[in-house]
Amino acid sequence: MQQAAEAAAQALAGLSIAGSCKAGDGSATSEACSQPGAPEAGTADGRIAGNPTALQALRELVAWPVRFAAQGSALGVRWPRGLLLHGPPGCGKTLLVQAVAAEAGAVLHVVTAARVTGAYTGESERRLREVFAAAQADADAGRVALVFLDEVDALCPRRDGGRSHDSRVVAQLLTLLDGAATGRATGLQGQQQGQQAASTAQKGHLVVVGATNRPNALDPALRRPGRLDREVLVALPDATQRADILRLHTRGLQLGPDVDLAAVAAACHGYSGADLAAATREAAMAALAEVAAAAYGLGGSSAITADGGAGDGAATATAGFAGSGLGGLLSMSMSGPPPALVVRAAHLATAMKKVRPSIVRGAEVDIPPVSWDDVGGLDEVKRRLRQAVEWPLVHAAAFERLGLSAPRGVLLHGPPGCSKTTLARAAATASGATFLALSCAQLFCMYVGEGEAALRDCFKRARAAAPSIIFLDEIDAVAGRREEGGESSGGAGGPDAGVRLLTTLLTEMDGIELAAGVLVLGATNRPGAVDPALLRPGRFTTLLYVPPPDQEGRVAALEVHSRKLPLAPDVDLEAVAAQTDNYTGAELAAVCREAALAALREDLQGAEVVAARHFAAALAAVRPALSAAELAKYASWGRGSGSGGGFVAAA
Repeated sequence: MQQAAEAAAQALAGLSIAGSCKAGDGSATSEACSQPGAPEAGTADGRIAGNPTALQALRELVAWPVRFAAQGSALGVRWPRGLLLHGPPGCGKTLLVQAVAAEAGAVLHVVTAARVTGAYTGESERRLREVFAAAQADADAGRVALVFLDEVDALCPRRDGGRSHDSRVVAQLLTLLDGAATGRATGLQGQQQGQQAASTAQKGHLVVVGATNRPNALDPALRRPGRLDREVLVALPDATQRADILRLHTRGLQLGPDVDLAAVAAACHGYSGADLAAATREAAMAALAEVAAAAYGLGGSSAITADGGAGDGAATATAGFAGSGLGGLLSMSMSGPPPALVVRAAHLATAMKKVRPSIVRGAEVDIPPVSWDDVGGLDEVKRRLRQAVEWPLVHAAAFERLGLSAPRGVLLHGPPGCSKTTLARAAATASGATFLALSCAQLFCMYVGEGEAALRDCFKRARAAAPSIIFLDEIDAVAGRREEGGESSGGAGGPDAGVRLLTTLLTEMDGIELAAGVLVLGATNRPGAVDPALLRPGRFTTLLYVPPPDQEGRVAALEVHSRKLPLAPDVDLEAVAAQTDNYTGAELAAVCREAALAALREDLQGAEVVAARHFAAALAAVRPALSAAELAKYASWGRGSGSGGGFVAAA
C-alpha cells in the first residue's frame, strides 16, 4: 500500500505545471511568480493588479512622508494621517493595504471588531489603546506604523440611538485618531501626552487606514477632516483591469493557444478581483480533473466536447475517485506518461458559468439561454429590440463617433401571451449583459421603505455590474398611473406604496445618466395604466408594440413549438397557421401541447407521431382569448403613443 501511495504521489507530482500562484482575497495573488517583464515581487505592483488610484493614494499616505521627508519639510507639507477605502466586497481593499505596507516596510497593526470587542465594560477601549500604543512605539522607534481598521463599519457604527458600548468604542477611537493625526500619543497608557522624539529626522510615521463596504454606516465624526479625511473608492475593475488581474492570476498556469484573456475579461461584467481569482482556480481545477481522468483511465478524453464546452470527463473522474475510496485511489496506476496541465478556453468558460459576480448574487436571475430563433415571427420587433439592446454594446465606437447615447429604457407592450418576457430573455442572452429581474412581489413589502430600498439596491448592483439589464415584468403594477389625489392606481401595500415606488423608479432612471450600460426593460399588457411621467423621452424612450404573430409568424412559431414533436407526414403547419387568426404565441404553444396530448389520449401505449387529426382536435380545444376588436385596442395605443428609435444625441 505504501508503494502504491508513493507511486500515486509521484504521478500527480509529475503533472507539468508551469508554476503556482497563491490567490489572495482581492484583486491579485499574494505571491508573484517570476516572469519576463513582470513587476518585481517585492513591490506592490508584483502582488496586485487593477485599482491604480487606490494604490497611488496608499503610497502617498504610507511611503511618501518617509521617502520625500526633506522635500515635504521644505514645502511645509502636512502629510495626511488617515484614509478610508470603500467599495464592494472582494475588490482588494485588504490586499492593497498589505501590499503597500510590505512595499514600504511598514509595521502593520490590524484592528477588527472581533479582536477588539470584549465581554467586560472598558475592555474594548483598553484593547484599542493597546494597539495604538504599540503603533506609536513603532513610530517613535523610527519605523512606519500602519494601523489598519478592517471592516471599520462594525467597529465604528453610527451612534444614533445605538448601544452605549458602541458609543464608548466610537468615542475612544475618535480620540485615538486625533492623537494619531497630531503625531502624539493622545490617550495612550504609559506615555506622557505631547512627548516628542529626540530627533524629528529619526521619528517614524503613524498612519491609519480604514476599509469598509458600507461607508454610509460609519459614524460621520470618523470622516471629518483630521481623521479619516481622505476617501478613495476601490471600485470594480473595468475590462482592462480585469485583463491585468487575469494575467496575474494565470501567471503560474500553462494556457492553451485558444485562450484570449482580453476577450474573457471583456465578458466578465461585474466581476471583482476575488471573483476572477475564484474563476481562475475553478478553470485550473477543471483542467486538473481532465488530466487526472486521462491519467488514470477514467474516460477523460471526453472532458471537453467538440463544441468547446465542458463535457463529463471531470465528473467521470470525480465519480471514479469517489467510488474507489482512498485505498482504491492510491492503488490506481497511470495508464501512460503524465500529461501536461493546460488550461484551455473551454475550462475558463466552464469556470465563468460556475462563478458568478458576487455583486449581483441574490439579485441576478439565472435564466436558461434563449436565442432569437426561439421566438417565432416578430421579426420587426426583434430587429428594433436588438437595435436598442445590442447595438450600444457591440457598436460602441460607432455610437461615440456619431455622438449618440443608448436608450435608458425600453417598454414592451401588447396583449398577454405575445412573448414579451421571452423577448427580454433573448435580448439578455444575445447581449451577454448581466440580467436582473424585479417583480411586484419583491417590491411591495409590509414595512414602509423596504420596497424602495430593494429598488435602489437593484439599480446600485446594475451600475456596478454594467452593462446590465433590469427587467420589470408587469411594470404597470409597480409604476401605475397617479390619480388626482396623488395615489397610484397600480400595486398594493397601502395607498402611498405605489407612489413611493414610482418616485424611486423615476429618480433612479434619471440617475442612470451617471453610469452607461444600464438598460431598464419593462413589459406590460396594460400600457394605459403606466404613469405618463415614466413614458416621456429620457426614461422609456423606446416603446415597442408586440403584436400577435401574422400568418408567417404563426408558421415560424408553430415550427419552434413543434420542434421536439414527432410529426406525421400529413401535418401541414401552414394550414394549421391559417386557422389560427388572432392566436398569440402562448396560445400556439398550447395548440402544439394539446395536439401531443390528443395523440396520447388516442393511444397511450403505442402513440409514436402527432398527426393532422390531433392538431384539429387541439384547435377545437384551444381558442383565442382576445377578439379582433380587443386586439385592435392594443394596437391603437401603440400607434397613439409613438415609439421612436430610442437614440438621442449625447450631451
